Amino acid sequence: MKKTGWFAAAWLVLFTLVSSPAAGDFATGLRSMGYSLVPAPQEVSLEGGEITVDRSWSVVAEVGDSHIAARRLRSGAAELHGLVFNGTGQGRIVLRVDPSTVKETADPGLSSQAYRLVVAPGEVVISGNADAGLFYGVQSLLQLLHADRAGGWRLPAGTITDWPALQLRFIHWDTKHHQDRPETLKRYLDQAAFFKANAIGFEVEDKYEYPRHPVIGAPGAFTKAEMQELTAYALERFIQLVPQVQSPAHMAYVLKHPEFAHLRSDGSNYHACMCDEEAIRLIQDMYQDMIEATPGVEYFHVSTDEVYFAGICRKCRKKRPYNEVNRSLTWVEYVVRMHAWLEERNRRMLCWVEYPLLTEHLKLLPRGLINGVIFPGRSDEWIRELDKRDIRSLVYNSQQGSELLFPNYFSGEQLYRGSPIRSRLEEPAQSVSRMLGRGAAPPLGTYAAAWDDSGLHDEVFWLGWATVTQYGWTPDKPRVEQSVADFMDVFYGPGNRDMVEIYRALMEGARFYEGSLDRVPATRLKATYGSWAGKGRDTTRIDLTLEPPALPFNYDYTLVAGDNFSRRYREILQAAPAMDLKLDQLIFALQGKLGSVSCNRYNVEVLLSIAYFEKHFTGMLLALERVEQLLVQASKTLDQGKEQEVLSFLNQAHGIVGGILEDRSRMWRDLKNVWEKSRYPKGRSLGGRDFVHVLDDLKDHRADRRPGLDYLLEPLENIGLEQWNDRLAGYIRSYSAGRRLEGEGTYVEEP
Repeated sequence: MKKTGWFAAAWLVLFTLVSSPAAGDFATGLRSMGYSLVPAPQEVSLEGGEITVDRSWSVVAEVGDSHIAARRLRSGAAELHGLVFNGTGQGRIVLRVDPSTVKETADPGLSSQAYRLVVAPGEVVISGNADAGLFYGVQSLLQLLHADRAGGWRLPAGTITDWPALQLRFIHWDTKHHQDRPETLKRYLDQAAFFKANAIGFEVEDKYEYPRHPVIGAPGAFTKAEMQELTAYALERFIQLVPQVQSPAHMAYVLKHPEFAHLRSDGSNYHACMCDEEAIRLIQDMYQDMIEATPGVEYFHVSTDEVYFAGICRKCRKKRPYNEVNRSLTWVEYVVRMHAWLEERNRRMLCWVEYPLLTEHLKLLPRGLINGVIFPGRSDEWIRELDKRDIRSLVYNSQQGSELLFPNYFSGEQLYRGSPIRSRLEEPAQSVSRMLGRGAAPPLGTYAAAWDDSGLHDEVFWLGWATVTQYGWTPDKPRVEQSVADFMDVFYGPGNRDMVEIYRALMEGARFYEGSLDRVPATRLKATYGSWAGKGRDTTRIDLTLEPPALPFNYDYTLVAGDNFSRRYREILQAAPAMDLKLDQLIFALQGKLGSVSCNRYNVEVLLSIAYFEKHFTGMLLALERVEQLLVQASKTLDQGKEQEVLSFLNQAHGIVGGILEDRSRMWRDLKNVWEKSRYPKGRSLGGRDFVHVLDDLKDHRADRRPGLDYLLEPLENIGLEQWNDRLAGYIRSYSAGRRLEGEGTYVEEP
C-alpha cells in the first residue's frame, strides 16, 4: 500500500539507510534476510536458506523441564507467536548446558553468558556455557521465529555463536516520582531479559517501606515481602535487582519529614550532613533495609549523585573550612566508609565517581569500588587513576534528561533549548567502542539511565534501554539505524518498522509543546537553596505557561481588544497547523497499531495518550488564535453600532474556550486511566496515611511540582483559562445588561 505524507518521507530515509543494495555494508546478514535480533550477535554463519518449525516439534530439555530456559521457550513461543509444541513429529529443539560450547572468551563473567544456536532442518540446538547463556540463546530463538504463510514458523538456517562484550548491562528504573505496580515490574523484568539486560539500577527512594524507619516509605510503598519476591523473580532471569538509594544528596524524600529535619545540611532538605553520625546511621539503616529486601543480589548502588555541598554543614565546617579541596575530601571519606560497611555485608559497591571529586583524590578511593559513570570525555589521567585503584566502570548513557513527554531519540533541525536536537541514540552507538582500550581493563558494563525528573512514562524508555544494552553486548555493530529498526520489529512484532516514524512524530510533537511555552519566574514558589554552581546561585524556580489573549474591556463607550496573542506567538502559530495535521496522522496511525501489533499493545496505548496530549495543545493554540480574532472582530463591529453582533462574537469566544476546557478534561481522564493501568495513583493516601509532599530545596523537577499525576497539566493550568473564561462571562453579562440586550446569543448565565 502506498504511504503518503510524512510517513512516506520518513520511511524513505530509513529504507535508504538499512536496505541499500550493498546490504553487507549497511546491514547485518540476519537483517538482509529479514530477521531482527537485539542485541546483534557476535558471530553469525548463515547457510542462505530457512527451515520450518511447526506445532509437532518437541522440546528436549536436557537441563530439565523446570529450568527457566525451558519454561521461557514454551511460554515465549505461545505468548509471542501462538506456537504450542505438542511433540507429535520428528522435529526437536534441544536445550543443553555445556561449559565447552563457546571458547571465544576466557573471562568467566562473559563466558557464563555465552551460547551457540544451531539451526538445521529438523533440529535446533541451543547450548550455553552456563545457565545464563542457555537462557539468552532461548531469547534469541524467540526473537528470530517468524510466522510463514503456510501456518508454520521459519528460522534462518545456520549457526549463531554469541557472548557479551561487557559483563553488566544495567537499565535504570527511576521511581522517585511514581510507583509502578508489582505486575508491571515483573513484565519489565521479562522484557529486560528479552534484550539480555542483566542488571537493574532500582532507584526506589520512598517507594519502599524501610522497616527501621517506616515514616520514610510513602503510603503503599513496597513491603519487604514484595521486594524479595521481585528480587527472586529477577535473579531467576539472571538479572541483578540492584538497590540504588539516593544519598547523601537528593534526600528530600527523607529529610522533608520533621523527624529528620535536624540532619539537614545547612538547613537544606536536599542534602544530609555528612559529618553527623546520626545522619550516617540513618543512611546505613536504609542501606541495611534494602540489603534485606534484595537477598542474593551481589551489588549495591549508594548513588553519591550530585553531592554539590559535601562539607558545607556546620559539623563539617568545625573540622575544616568549606572549600573545593575539602569538599572533595568529604566526599571521599563518605565513599571509603560506605565501601567498607558494604564489603562487610558482601555487597559490591557502586557509586557515581564524579563531582565534587578532584582528580588528585582518585588515589584515595577504595580498591574494588565500581564507578557507575564513565564516558569518552573523561581525561586519560582520570582513567589511569581509576586503573591504579582497580576500579572498573560502567559506560554511562542517559536516554532522558529533562525533556517533557517524550525523549530526544532522533536528531533534527527542530530546536531543543536553543540548539538543534541531537539523537540520544547516537551516543551509546559510539561510547562503548570509544572506551574500549582506554584503560588497563575494559569497562565492566553499561548503564542506561532514564531519569524520572520530568515524569515521563517508563514505556517510552524501552528504545533507549534496548539501544544502550545492544552496544554493551556488541559495541561495533550494527549501525544505529538498523538497531532502531530491529528494536521495532522485536518489540512490537515483525512488520512494525514504521513505528520509527511514529516515535519521531511523538518527539516532534513533544518538542513543539515544550518549545512553545514561556519560561517565567515562579514567584508563587519559594526560592531554591542554590544549584550546582553553589549556594544562593540560580535560586529562581521556573514556570511554564502561555499568556492568553487579552480580555476585552470598555473605554469611553468602546470595546478594546488587541492582537497581542497572535503577535507574541506568531512563529508558533504559523507552525501549529502543520503540527496539528501531523498529530492527526499520528493518532490515526497509533489507533491502527492497537489492532496490528503482536506485542506490547499497552505500550501503544501509552504512546497514544501522549499523542492526544500533544494534539490537545496544538488545538488549544489554534483555538485561542480564533478567540482573539473574534474579540478583535467584536471591537470593530461595535464601532459600526452592531451591538447584537458584538454579543454573538463574545459568546462564540466564550464557547470556544469552554470547548478547550472540555477537551482537556476528556484527554486528561483518558490519559490518567491509561497510565494508572501500570502504576499506582501518584501521591495516594492509603491505610490511614497521607502522602507528605514537600518541594525539594534544590531540585525543581517537573514531576515533583504536584503530589499527583496532574503535574503534567501544570503548564496548561498556569495559563488560567478557567479564570479567563469566567471573567469573559462576567464581561458578557455586564455588556448585555448595560445595553439591555436580550434574546438569541445571550447564553452566558450567572454561575
